[in-house]
Amino acid sequence: MALDFHRLSNNEYLFGIDDHKNNHLEEIYTEFKNWTGIYVDRYGDTNLTVDHQKLMIKIIDSYIHKTDLNVNKQKTIDIIEFRALMDYFSDKGIDLKMVGD
Repeated sequence: MALDFHRLSNNEYLFGIDDHKNNHLEEIYTEFKNWTGIYVDRYGDTNLTVDHQKLMIKIIDSYIHKTDLNVNKQKTIDIIEFRALMDYFSDKGIDLKMVGD
């Protein structure tokens, strides 16, 4: 399912990720759950603090380091775009709320 991202403090809509991109991010979400115990729920809400976003970046950097990025170029693009969004909002100090369908 699609996920919408809102500013946690005031519920302002910031961006969304469609089902296809979410499928590409599943490996990242699974690793995040392994590290934190927090499940990214595509049907519910999940909060991502700035620290959680920085952890997502570390997980993505590790994924990029160990994966052949030429195998699935669209997946690679989607993951790198997600990393850029996490980097932007964590640098701005914005906690996020992920809202599932």
